Parts: sequence; structure tokens; C-alpha cells
Amino acid sequence: MESHVIATHDVFKGRVFAVRVDTVRVGEKTMRVDVVSHPGSLAIVAQPDRNSLVLVRQYRHAVGQELWEIPAGSLDPGETRRDGALRELREETGYRAGRITEIFQTISTPGFCDERMHFFLAEELERGETAFDEDEDIHTEITGVDEALAMQASGRIVDAKTVTALFWLSGREKSAGTRR
Repeated sequence: MESHVIATHDVFKGRVFAVRVDTVRVGEKTMRVDVVSHPGSLAIVAQPDRNSLVLVRQYRHAVGQELWEIPAGSLDPGETRRDGALRELREETGYRAGRITEIFQTISTPGFCDERMHFFLAEELERGETAFDEDEDIHTEITGVDEALAMQASGRIVDAKTVTALFWLSGREKSAGTRR
């Protein structure tokens, strides 16, 4: 279906995202669409070994609780996705990856947000120093993949990017037959 933006009005520009209101013609209809504009994000499935996963725990004010998550963050202006993923992994966990591969991307809320989340698999990890942003208080833990899947099944992991990553890991394991 063909669409055309008739007008756009910037409403808010924050540190992480902006909000605009578009008037859009889609087919024969004209509609108002509120859009959260985001530069894109990076999510890292960091595995010290095939059966382990690096998780971070941090307070998320929007939902009023601490969440278990895979390391992730926003893409910086002018930064490649690969470099951003390596940076976020180092900043949040202290780990450096000897090998990092982009594995897939998602659009989590296309009804109102243009954010694309790019997922990476980080392997051959080497421990180093973290470099938290001033608004971050992050605790890092290595857990077994099976334990993380059990945490998700019991409701202890509810973050969408982490659930998506765990489903990807589970599918990868099933297609490989057995864990090495």
C-alpha cells in the first residue's frame, strides 16, 4: 500500500529519542500518526562459552523494577553497528569480544516507534573494566543458557530483547542437535 507524508511536526527531542506527529496519506485515507524516533539500538548475546550467557541486572524506572537483560544500548551518531555493539558490551560488562557477528534485527513496536534493534553474538570474551554511563548502575552475572531459559519461563526475565535472544539461542541449539 502506498503512503505519503503530508506534514510532520516535531514535538519533543530528548537524549535517547524524539517524538513527532506525522499527517500521512495511506491509500485513500489521511491519518495522524504519533512517532517515537530512535537512532537504533544494539543487543548483545555475549557467550563466554556455548552453554553460558552474560546477563546484566539494572533498575528500569519506566517499569519501576530491576530487570535481567542482555547487554544493550543505543547506536551513537556516526558509529557502525559492529563498533557500537563492541562499545556497549565493554561499557556495560567490561568484556571485550574476540569475535562478534550480527545475527538478526527486530522492530519491536512498529505501531508507533521506528527503532530497529540489531542483535549480535559476541564470543571469545576477555574480561576487562566497565565504563558505565553516569545514569547506569549495572550488575553483571554469567548464567547458564538453560538457567536463563528457566528464568524466562518463570517470569524472572521479561525484557523483550532478552526473551527474543533466549528464543534465538534455544532455536540455535535445537537446530544444532545438542550442545557442544
